[in-house]
Amino acid sequence: MKLIRVSTILYMTVLVSGCGYIYGDNGLIKSQEYDYLHAKETNELEVPEPLVHKNKSNYTVVPQIGSATKDNASGKQLSQAAPIQLLAVLDNTRVDKKSEVPAVYIMDNIDFIWQTVTKFFKKHEIRVEKQDNQKHRLVTDWIPIEEGGIWLGLDGTDEPDLERAKYAVSISDSNLPGEYRLVIERIQSEVREDNDLPWQAGAITWQESADMMNLVLSHYDTRIREQEAARQLKIMAGFKVELGQNQSQEAALLTDAEQKIVWEKIPRVMREIGMVILEKDDKQKTYFMEYKGEEEGFFASLFDSKKTQKLFQEGAYQITVGDLGNRRTITLRDGQGDPIEASVLVAAFPELSRLFGDRR
Repeated sequence: MKLIRVSTILYMTVLVSGCGYIYGDNGLIKSQEYDYLHAKETNELEVPEPLVHKNKSNYTVVPQIGSATKDNASGKQLSQAAPIQLLAVLDNTRVDKKSEVPAVYIMDNIDFIWQTVTKFFKKHEIRVEKQDNQKHRLVTDWIPIEEGGIWLGLDGTDEPDLERAKYAVSISDSNLPGEYRLVIERIQSEVREDNDLPWQAGAITWQESADMMNLVLSHYDTRIREQEAARQLKIMAGFKVELGQNQSQEAALLTDAEQKIVWEKIPRVMREIGMVILEKDDKQKTYFMEYKGEEEGFFASLFDSKKTQKLFQEGAYQITVGDLGNRRTITLRDGQGDPIEASVLVAAFPELSRLFGDRR
């Protein structure tokens, strides 16, 4: 009995460890995954006599393979990776669909885009082989790649094992003002079957370049969100304004705050004093508004006989943000575009100063 048990155990061990000899391309039970490569058209159906098939027609004609397709990859050489799309999902980004390599257009400051690229590689400790800050171009050193094209060198500590690659990044002008074309391409790829074997040139596909582009676009998205959050904090914090004049010697408010901060703060302030914004012109940095003043409620008239003083006369108004050297100007105009009188602005200044400086 012991001998039978030992024999059974040995048999099962050989059976389990020898699965590779049972299944697989060279096993007893061969894989049928790539049998389609050897598929052949069957012989025409023969109708035995005396039967006759009058309406014989071939409804399963197999078309010939085109000459341009014959040399394409097939079988094990055919990539089974899912298609990759560029993550240009922000309002200021769009994909260059005509480009043969991954490329996107970004409507932003070119220095901010370039800083995003360089900070991305610096953050992940990726060495740069060449870098030209004037022409906005760089080439990375060898970066380790995981099987399947997923980039692993995010922490800069991994050494290339069986696959490595180099990438080139460039930023150039677009046909639209203020827009720039970002291109990221995998320019070199090398593989080896073992750490002791020499490197050999590997294939480069569009998807492998797109992997890196998506990583950079993700980092750009993060920086945009951080920048927006910081700007919102500044808007909430408010800023100091003072009475003065704009470039045309018209009565205006002056401030040292950034233009974007001033532009986004104005609707919050105008809403508090009773202005209703009807339209805005981003290029001219002008809001078009209507002033009806603060409406007096029924209960307020019962308990407070003193009427609230209106800051302006009812009607249409405009408010424009401009520059005066390193400072910003806020000019209030009537519906015709004429600046309001200095005395009116002086009378409203205490309330405007408080609102622009408040956290709101």
